[in-house]
Amino acid sequence: MNDQLPPAVADALTEFLLEQRRRAPGLVSRAVVTGSAATGDWHPGVSDIDVVFVVTRDPVNDLPALAELHAASDPHIDGVYLTESELARGPEVVQTAPQVVEGVLVSQLEGAQLSWITWRELESGVQGVVDGGDVIWTPVADRYAGTGEGVVAFSRQNLLDYWQRIGESLEQELSGREEGSPLRPETVRWVALGPIRLVATIETGEVLSKTAAADYAAERWPEHAELLQRAVRDRAGDRQEFTVRDGRQALELLRACVDVAAE
Repeated sequence: MNDQLPPAVADALTEFLLEQRRRAPGLVSRAVVTGSAATGDWHPGVSDIDVVFVVTRDPVNDLPALAELHAASDPHIDGVYLTESELARGPEVVQTAPQVVEGVLVSQLEGAQLSWITWRELESGVQGVVDGGDVIWTPVADRYAGTGEGVVAFSRQNLLDYWQRIGESLEQELSGREEGSPLRPETVRWVALGPIRLVATIETGEVLSKTAAADYAAERWPEHAELLQRAVRDRAGDRQEFTVRDGRQALELLRACVDVAAE
């Protein structure tokens, strides 16, 4: 078992991959763990497990069995099914693929993990290969052309398109509400921690965990450090109370991130 993965993640994935092989023999040659589970920032009850499943054939005939397996996973084991040739071609060429989001498998889904973020994470993920009745975990040695430029361009465009619209929506949601009225922690965490990761990627070329990105953003915008620390603590299980005032501060931070992308 690889000590790069939290024990709960390694156990859940080992069971999943062995059952996956039973239901779809010969389909998956290797599974690369990305996201929080590979960066030491995974938290039970909050984090999903993100995986790139590298397949040897078109999985179309295996999808019904795989959909049942993903739906039953707890925590959710999400991800994307891609061949080695699709990985080599990159996300600008591969427009759709079987993907699992929050336990739901869609046979041909655009977006989601089909971005340069995933390809960059593949270069530092943890790889699992089924070997008999066990799974062997090793660091990944993948390298893909274009990830450096691609991940920065994607992050910039994602802030200008997706996150700018999220900011407009949140502004409408908070309009007219009392400053001290409660706000869902999930909303504050999402808005406070999502865009800052993209800024960190624009400026460093790396994909940071949410916790590392919060530290990075706290240095850049010290006026938001306290909110970022509370968002990180809440995500780690130390539950915090958030108000509309916090939501407006998270919105200010989001706008600062969009401004970086527009520079």
